[in-house]
Amino acid sequence: MEVRRGYKQTAVGAIPEDWEVDSIANLASITTGDKNTQDRVDDGAYPFFVRSSTIERINSYSFDGEGVLTAGDGVGTGKIFHYIKGKFDLHQRVYLISDFSLRLEAYFFFLYFSNNFYSRIMQMTAKSSVDSVRREMIADMRIPLPSPGEQRAIAAALYDVDALLAKLDQLIAKKRDLKQAAMQQLLTGQTRLLGFSEEWELRALGEIATANKGNQLSGSLMTRHGRFAHLNGGISPSGYTDKSNVPGDTIAISEGGNSCGYVQFMSEPYWCGGHCYSVIPNGVDNRFLYHALKGEEPSIMGLRVGSGLPNVQKTALLAFNLRCPKVSEEQTAIAAILSDMDAEIAVLGTKLVKARALKQGMMQELLTGRIRLVQREAKREDAKPIHNESRKVANDSRSWAFNEAVIISVIAKNFADARHPLGRMRYTKLSYLLHRYAKDDTEGYLKKAAGPYNPATRYKGPEAIAQTSGYLKRARSGELNGFAAGEHVDKACAYFDKRYGPTALEWLTQFRYEKNEALELLTTVDKAVEELRSAGKEVTVQSVNEVLLAEPEWKPKLERPVFSDERIQATILMCQRLFGAG
Repeated sequence: MEVRRGYKQTAVGAIPEDWEVDSIANLASITTGDKNTQDRVDDGAYPFFVRSSTIERINSYSFDGEGVLTAGDGVGTGKIFHYIKGKFDLHQRVYLISDFSLRLEAYFFFLYFSNNFYSRIMQMTAKSSVDSVRREMIADMRIPLPSPGEQRAIAAALYDVDALLAKLDQLIAKKRDLKQAAMQQLLTGQTRLLGFSEEWELRALGEIATANKGNQLSGSLMTRHGRFAHLNGGISPSGYTDKSNVPGDTIAISEGGNSCGYVQFMSEPYWCGGHCYSVIPNGVDNRFLYHALKGEEPSIMGLRVGSGLPNVQKTALLAFNLRCPKVSEEQTAIAAILSDMDAEIAVLGTKLVKARALKQGMMQELLTGRIRLVQREAKREDAKPIHNESRKVANDSRSWAFNEAVIISVIAKNFADARHPLGRMRYTKLSYLLHRYAKDDTEGYLKKAAGPYNPATRYKGPEAIAQTSGYLKRARSGELNGFAAGEHVDKACAYFDKRYGPTALEWLTQFRYEKNEALELLTTVDKAVEELRSAGKEVTVQSVNEVLLAEPEWKPKLERPVFSDERIQATILMCQRLFGAG
């Protein structure tokens, strides 16, 4: 497999050439706890990590510091991970990785380990699951090692996404609690809506609706990507099919299985299986009936009978009593309020799913080094001549066109050779980045299909000046056409050093092995970010997408994988680290 320039093939895959690889055993200590589950204490003073995702409490602690934990056996083997910094205790079958080397940042390790350990242990067994973890499974696992600074940058970027996920989780939980409270008030008549005062009545479900059991679906009609959900007991669809037997906007209740009695509203047509009821209202508002049944879901689940495969009998379901307003308008008004709350929760849920997918995509890019967030050793603050007297010397004596000629020539010398001529697209992106680094004006760079492009460098003198001065020459290698350094390019380099200082070129060389599409992504996103900041708008993936959508030549970019949401998010963070927050 061919490895891109600037990368190397290792035991953990292709990574940047300046990254290292080492075993966990050489980078941290690996221990287990000495407690049992029964040692937990309700409202204990310290976190107590057991073999599940639930963090218990305890009044003792055996560790005080930064650590990563994973279950040693049980259903969570290879799937449960915790990061903590502080005092805590742990179960005797929970592994603790701690005392990290100076070469390894703890949170970076948590991100990589939690994202890759399960696939590692699955490769070590012939079974479909892993019963337990042996110490050597952890100790011998090899991990990539960027510099500690780059590890911190990666960890900070993904920590920000984790914080967003936590906020969304909390907001969704709060909205659900509010909806539950609203249901308790509105569906019992404790709180009446303005304008309604008529009595409510107690009605059996069979008086106001029918409940029809569905039909078993042949396995030959099941598909992975069918148009319609197949409900056959349980909370989630049993599969998908291209046929439906119940229209949309229908209430479905699970008939059999551990989740029998579960109530859901199906907006789209679906196939109602043999372990599912479709409920059709008769003289009562459809949405109100759904919310009334959902509010009584625990009681409906309590109707189950049988031990092997529990089920809710149709007779018991139809005999179940519900409180209903006599006036249909009140039913509709209550349903509208609760449905609006459901819609708000659904929107937040969609955002949460997208944010999780975004994080997963970012992890794949950042933890493999496909996207880099840090600059190389050259520091922007070291390049003070850019903004001081030496900058004036060049500006006073040389025109814009000459300055651009110098930039193109220096880029050709350092980014091209006889086999790889410098293309116009590539030098345009690199010159844009240099101007951003130097805090120059980039207004001349237009929003073109290949990203920010300054046509004046081609048509208003810079290319011609560079070639006439001997700084630059035309070059061809096979089907590749472009430029290479000319005989007198060293003169251009001398002017460049006066204009930009000694560290500018070193800073720019971090992009030496980046592909053109990666440079296109970086410069395009940066241009969009600068536009948003100038307008005083918040910089987010969505707002960057809106800038791209508004520009006809940029809109098609969003259909390309390189401009995925996760890569745009990672590039926004990269722009912040390259050029600052504003």
